[in-house]
Amino acid sequence: MKYLTTLLLLFLLSSTLMAQMQRQRAVKDGPVEDIFRIGSITGMSTVTTLEAKNLNSLIMHNFGLVSTGIEEFYGLDQNAAVRLGFDYGVTDELTIGIGRTSVEDNVDFRAKYLILKQLESDKIPVQIAIKGDVGINTQKNTQFDEFTFQERLNYFASVMIARKFNKQLSLQIAPMVSHFNTVKIERVGEIPENTHYGLGIGGRYAFDERKAITFEYLPVIGDRSPGTKNHFALGYEIETGGHVFQMFFMSGKWFTEQHLLARTNTNFFEGDFRLGFNINRVFGL
Repeated sequence: MKYLTTLLLLFLLSSTLMAQMQRQRAVKDGPVEDIFRIGSITGMSTVTTLEAKNLNSLIMHNFGLVSTGIEEFYGLDQNAAVRLGFDYGVTDELTIGIGRTSVEDNVDFRAKYLILKQLESDKIPVQIAIKGDVGINTQKNTQFDEFTFQERLNYFASVMIARKFNKQLSLQIAPMVSHFNTVKIERVGEIPENTHYGLGIGGRYAFDERKAITFEYLPVIGDRSPGTKNHFALGYEIETGGHVFQMFFMSGKWFTEQHLLARTNTNFFEGDFRLGFNINRVFGL
């Protein structure tokens, strides 16, 4: 009887240990959290999507060039570029959004779909998402009034591949393409490009659960429009409850990637950058 009791206790103990080990393995093999805290770094999108039925209201704002000096109060006296937008999580994998940028009154519609999630076990070592964006220039003046609806359209597509290497460091690369149905000739004799290809590079280094530094770089690969430069941004990110604040220096004045890739004309590393900030507020609906 004693032997039977001992065997029964050993069996129950081993069953409990096995169940605990299985639970631990299940937790360890779950998706990696917070590869990036929010859906964009500065203007460049990340692999992060909103949870289903969550809404992110987004204010994106930057000023003029810091290099203008004290006479323009380091760009703060110049006209600002502002994008107001909303993104909504249709499912945990699909996020859709709409926004309007004050520059050229560009209205854009975008969608992001999460294809693959990075797992703690490294069975899936990266996270992959795709994004598409369609914009329309709605500006009304003598320069644009004769443009048709089709001529006003611009497009963007990218494949985002990211990995969180440890609790602090996340990196992302993103092959991308932008296209404008109509491009302006800035100088006589110059031939601008309608289509640009690039490889977006972004990263985030977290100091703790709330604060991080970020960067993004959008180099053009192949032919580009004359006078354009590669966009770069360096930022600081802080999370307070449902808000994520992003403060940064950026070379481009746009917040839509097709414009950042194709129409940035200032060089960050020559001191031509501007101060800006993003305010993200996530609501559960």
